[in-house]
Amino acid sequence: MLKKKLIPTPLVVHSTGKGRPPKPIKRSRVFYIFGMVLRVVWFLAMRRLRRPAGPGGKYTYEALGRSITASFERLGGLWIKAAQIIAMRRDILPKEFCDHLSRLHDRAHGFPGAVACKIIEEDLGRPIDEVFKHFETEPIAAASIGQVHIGWLRESGVKVAVKVQRPNIVDSFRQDLAILRGYFTLLRLFRFMTYARWDEMFEGLQQTLVEELDYRLEVASMRRMRRTLKQEGIYAPKAFTQYCTKRVLTMEYLDGVLMSDYIHVLVNDPARAKAWCKENKIKPKRFGRRLYLSMIKQIFEDNLLHADLHPGNIMMLRKSRVAYIDFGTVSILDAGLLTKYNLALRALWRKDFSKYADAYFTMVPGIPVDVDLDVVRKEMIRDMERWESLTDVKGVPYDQRSLTALNAAITSIIGRYRFPPEWAILRLLRTMTALDASFRFVIPDIDFYKVMNRFYAAQRIRVFKRMASKRVREDVSVAVNDLMKVPPMLAENMIFQADLIRKRAMSFQAGLSKAAAVGKALVGTLLNLGLIATIFIVARYASKQHNVGKSTMSQLPVRDVFASMPSLPPGMWIVVIILSLYLLRSLMKLGKVLGVTGVGTNPFLNGSGS
Repeated sequence: MLKKKLIPTPLVVHSTGKGRPPKPIKRSRVFYIFGMVLRVVWFLAMRRLRRPAGPGGKYTYEALGRSITASFERLGGLWIKAAQIIAMRRDILPKEFCDHLSRLHDRAHGFPGAVACKIIEEDLGRPIDEVFKHFETEPIAAASIGQVHIGWLRESGVKVAVKVQRPNIVDSFRQDLAILRGYFTLLRLFRFMTYARWDEMFEGLQQTLVEELDYRLEVASMRRMRRTLKQEGIYAPKAFTQYCTKRVLTMEYLDGVLMSDYIHVLVNDPARAKAWCKENKIKPKRFGRRLYLSMIKQIFEDNLLHADLHPGNIMMLRKSRVAYIDFGTVSILDAGLLTKYNLALRALWRKDFSKYADAYFTMVPGIPVDVDLDVVRKEMIRDMERWESLTDVKGVPYDQRSLTALNAAITSIIGRYRFPPEWAILRLLRTMTALDASFRFVIPDIDFYKVMNRFYAAQRIRVFKRMASKRVREDVSVAVNDLMKVPPMLAENMIFQADLIRKRAMSFQAGLSKAAAVGKALVGTLLNLGLIATIFIVARYASKQHNVGKSTMSQLPVRDVFASMPSLPPGMWIVVIILSLYLLRSLMKLGKVLGVTGVGTNPFLNGSGS
């Protein structure tokens, strides 16, 4: 349980910034969504016809982002999740548009407390009075999936937060998912930006919903993060598993101050925010560094990816401590991909930008056949050098010096050259983007290289603690540190080169496949023409030399072709026939190697399609 000495004094906020829930949609959701799509189409058409009127103009991506974000917020539910996933596609969508979608908050009207009590009783199998000494039926927060109530456990008297899932939410999500599936099907049928891999995007949304609609998965994530974050000054509330089900989650209630509330006060009354920090021994920069270093450790050491750490899910405690209060979107990354990204980050830290680019190429699912990697690498290096020059310059805005700024530039280049997306990397970038909403207020002048120096220094200490006892740690630290420099560099080069060779081989193989398809079609065509020519030659020889079928041929549409064929001595005809059969046989052998199904078929329909 959270120690009382870490509970801060309340921060009085007249408006928490949460605002009122959006108005529900009264007309058919299908027509509302169709109208939203038409607005996007109209915007794109008008943007082509007239120039945008600068920042804040009617036909800017910023204006479109505001409009679509408001629509998604009114739709709620699944559409909030869809908007968050769409916001990940910074490789193909404008930054201004994605920024608005990424700031979308899931808010909704609450449902009756009596309904929540009924769900709790059904899932726990006992009257609510047997579980809670007191239960407040008025929710303190509500979202599209569920709402939160406060209660006190009867057995221990502990104050808890109880999450209760909305009734019929699964059926509602299924209906919305069917609508969304229809739009994704249209994108696929019209072959719109096929390299964007829409199917994977839809599958990612489905997986997100499966995870968030089962509170038992959130409990498992909460318990795992509680163990791993304990030593970093990051607190995760305790889950009371005996009172948790698929639709009910009971966890420790934390008396802290939400990061979103602190930001609201900081913007509107900086003096009050400063006084509150001093009263609670909170140093915003220390708080921000702790949050940043924790994020890096979670990803690269613990393999825990919390994709929804926006200011409403982060709590400030005394002495610059941090607490997380929501764990519905925690996942893990593929171990191989995580290793590559870790090596890429180390290359960036060493300012070895060429190696970073090579590492990035190994992480994408495939390399387009017509892409020159050297050109792409040069563009990436140029943007990295520009970003690096801004990281230690005072006065440069956070949005230009953050790691997210570099990631946005790199993904933009990758998208422009139509590299297929790696969804795991996009989820990782979503984590960083969500945290940026907090970082820009507590560590606006962050220096990536200084922060990473701290991280790697702390990482070495953690490694030494695992490797050796306290008595011998100091003796081996210097030797191990020296030895550790060589193998990682060799290992990194081996990983990069092996994966790049594989990717280049795949690209080369794709090129060969296209060439083979063309060759296959040409050989099939020549085979058909050779067969026809051989038939003509044999028929001409039989007609001229042996008067076989002469009357029949004179009635055929191709009689003029026969008449134009030269008269040859019998011996020469035999030679021509033998040569024709030999060429036909050679073409058949070549066709067999290339997979031509046979003569008499259309090679452009059969040959190239296999």
